[in-house]
Amino acid sequence: MAARLDELRAGAATAAVGVGILLPLGLLAVAALGPAAAGAGVRASFVSAIVGAAIACAVGGARLPFYQPRTSITLIYAGLVAVLAGDPALARDGAPDVRLVLAVAGLAVLGAGALQVAFGVMRIGSLAKFVPMPVVAGLMDGVAILIVLAQVPPLLGVGTWHATGDLGAATSHLFSASAAVGLATLAAAWLVVRRWPRWPAALFGMACGTLLYFALVGLVPDAALGPRIGAPTGDILQPEVLAALFGDVVPAAAAAHWRAIVTTAVVLALVGALDGLLAATAVDNAHGTRHDANRTLIAHGCGNLAAGALGGLPLAFSAVCAFSAARAGGRSRASAFANAAILWLVLAAGAPLLGAIPVAVTAGIMLFVALGLFDQWSRQLWRQLRAGARDRDAVWSLAVVVVVAAATVAFGFVVAIVAGVVLSVALFVVAMNRSLIHAVATGQTRTSRRLYPPDVAERLREAGAGTRLIELAGAVFFGTAERLRREVEAHARGARCVILDLHRVTTIDASGALALDAIARQLQQHGVPLLLAGVVPGGRHARALAAFGAFARGEPPPRYGDADRALEAAEAMVLADSGAAVADAERPLSALPLARDLAPAQLAALSARVERQELAAGAVLFREGEPGDRLYALARGSVSILTHVRGDAAEARRLASFAPGVIIGEAAMLDGGGRTATGVADEPSVVYVLTRAALDEIRHDDPALASLLLLNLAREASARLRSAAATIRAMDR
Repeated sequence: MAARLDELRAGAATAAVGVGILLPLGLLAVAALGPAAAGAGVRASFVSAIVGAAIACAVGGARLPFYQPRTSITLIYAGLVAVLAGDPALARDGAPDVRLVLAVAGLAVLGAGALQVAFGVMRIGSLAKFVPMPVVAGLMDGVAILIVLAQVPPLLGVGTWHATGDLGAATSHLFSASAAVGLATLAAAWLVVRRWPRWPAALFGMACGTLLYFALVGLVPDAALGPRIGAPTGDILQPEVLAALFGDVVPAAAAAHWRAIVTTAVVLALVGALDGLLAATAVDNAHGTRHDANRTLIAHGCGNLAAGALGGLPLAFSAVCAFSAARAGGRSRASAFANAAILWLVLAAGAPLLGAIPVAVTAGIMLFVALGLFDQWSRQLWRQLRAGARDRDAVWSLAVVVVVAAATVAFGFVVAIVAGVVLSVALFVVAMNRSLIHAVATGQTRTSRRLYPPDVAERLREAGAGTRLIELAGAVFFGTAERLRREVEAHARGARCVILDLHRVTTIDASGALALDAIARQLQQHGVPLLLAGVVPGGRHARALAAFGAFARGEPPPRYGDADRALEAAEAMVLADSGAAVADAERPLSALPLARDLAPAQLAALSARVERQELAAGAVLFREGEPGDRLYALARGSVSILTHVRGDAAEARRLASFAPGVIIGEAAMLDGGGRTATGVADEPSVVYVLTRAALDEIRHDDPALASLLLLNLAREASARLRSAAATIRAMDR
């Protein structure tokens, strides 16, 4: 029972908000028909918010499926009404016949509904997220400007722009009582939003403006306060509108204005779908929900089919109503049905009260709505630029917003959308044609995680300038392929080996794959091998390269999971070219750094206290967390230090790998700490093991030997530090 009361309370709160928006939208929709059509416009807006919204709510698509007329699509509808208002065939006694005009305009709403249902059935609702944000922001800002322009005449109490005559005549009304009432309404609504954001600001502003109006009527009877709305009919179905659809005049008028009707239907369908889906996304982001975009589109369409048949305004998903319901405790579609029922009661029983509301008050409410429609994202961009930020992307995005907004005001929604999308695509291509090269390093500034004996490491550092590591970032596609070829060619001059790291690449299309193929063949002609990093078997980059036929001719470049492995392969090439490749033969203990400068007797004493241990490929030398009570001198093979080992060592992260002649695990043994990673043999290997107990024996029995061993450990640590320092210096150059 409590849950039902919460839903009813949410429906009532949302209806209070909705009334403040439906009244001015109804007037906006039929402004071209003159003041006599105000009541019909209000009825049309309520019909959509009652019947159309109830049907759309039944279809669903969101947790809080609230639908009602929205400003953007009402403006489009009003444009068609303005065209039809000038047709003599739709006039009676020298004035437009409101019944016939709404019937013909309803055909566009019906067409928009049918298109939106088709959009949902074809499951293209998810495409809305691909509309560029500057285009959306420009449309919102353009709609806000159009609302402001449309509300100036009723705010001044002159009805339409045509009634103002010229600018001078319009300015004569700027300080009229009508303008004062409208601006007071705007101020009251704005104050509520600032001070009491949970209150229905539009309804409160409307009440304040109406009270001021009637106070001025009593105090200043001759004041130019402008007209009132006029009582709308409470009949939702309005049979005369339905009958007009099957008469002789409406079909003939539809045939005469079919281009305008079809164009309006398409624009209503597109703009309404985009506007509604973006609003539903905003509600999802605020409440952690998820709407079904395609089902929401079908709901839009079904609601518009019902609204169009009854002479109502087009509708779409309303974030304002959904937020209001959620704040009042609404949790399901029950609150949306309650909202529709309460609006019907308001229309049926409160028509005289609605008719007494001044037009200037509704103009003030629409100005309040327009101020809230100005896009927050574009406002933030403008604030950043005013604060001194000179980001080129922000400037171009704001330029698109301005162009789309200006096109919306000057040429309409169709031109604005086309101009915005074309401009956004052009800017996208320009942006994507920027350099893909994120960073360039050499074998001197970046080495693999394999640690070599000091003499080998020094040789690699001397020859490291010939290794070029080029890290790419972004999309390798038709817009960047040719530039990538030129830039890689420039960076590869004088290289002995080139590595292209693709781990930051987002996508590779056919042109990009063939560009990589061309780079490999060009380097091969100069005797420079190409290695690819960030490409794993079966991965997305590997699949793209195979799908587009890259490297189909000749031997494909070697591929490695990351840049570290590719650098290690490049280092092996350098050592092989210089004749200093690490031999497979086992090194004797005397040739290892641990036994450096030892006398024969000292070497014999050390040999007696170390243990020779053979490791199979994949064997674990030590595990993370074990006591660090021994060190290892690698005599043959390779040992890697891994972290995050979970069963399969191939899935772990490599911290370092050791080549023969390197000492492993000495830090943990000297400081007494535990192992911080796991040591695993990469291949069949041999190590000499010196335990802490054996070292303690040497310190007791032969202090001179112990001193030499510790000196050799210090030399090993010093050599590693010098190698790291040389790499850092090379990076700074």
